[in-house]
Amino acid sequence: MKTEAMHEPKKGTSIYCSFADESWKKELIQAYSFRFTETPDFKQGDNHITTAVNSEHREGFDNISLLSPDTYTAGVKLKLRCSFDGIGCPEIILVRKPEKCQDGAVRYGECFEVVLWKNGVNVWRHFMDDNHKCSWHKRLGLTMSVAEKDIHEFNVETKAGYIIFSVNDIKAELRTEDLFEEFYVGVTACEGIVRLYDFKVEC
Repeated sequence: MKTEAMHEPKKGTSIYCSFADESWKKELIQAYSFRFTETPDFKQGDNHITTAVNSEHREGFDNISLLSPDTYTAGVKLKLRCSFDGIGCPEIILVRKPEKCQDGAVRYGECFEVVLWKNGVNVWRHFMDDNHKCSWHKRLGLTMSVAEKDIHEFNVETKAGYIIFSVNDIKAELRTEDLFEEFYVGVTACEGIVRLYDFKVEC
């Protein structure tokens, strides 16, 4: 798969995205993992965007990301308001280097995923080789009950060598010595029905 760099990145600024109908201004770039060739679109709801059942996707549901157009460094704070059904997973992601592919889609491989789901929070470190083959390793699994359909405020903060996350008054800190010096930030909706209401980036 031929790819090219998106653009010369610059330091990102604070962002607030409302995903409500007529408020969503496409401040973020729609993107996908190099694990997939499929490129579905979000469905627009009144006060959110959502994924859907997708029989043409190998996961059975849409898998879609949104990325910042520019890069950030340790110290950035991210806040996502989201909900999910079943085993749907809203994620906050830190991406090393997205690329624009020959089919016009933006894709990424190397990243950290901070994943909210019904049984808690997982943190995954994804890797990618020169042939765009992806692999991943689970860095943390925090078990707790997270209610389906409720709107949750999901927070991720970075500092040098650490990822800190919180949801429903539960907070945890993970040592990540290999956190990228610069990275794009964003969100992913995958593995089930996920609704995204708004996303805030503070730096």
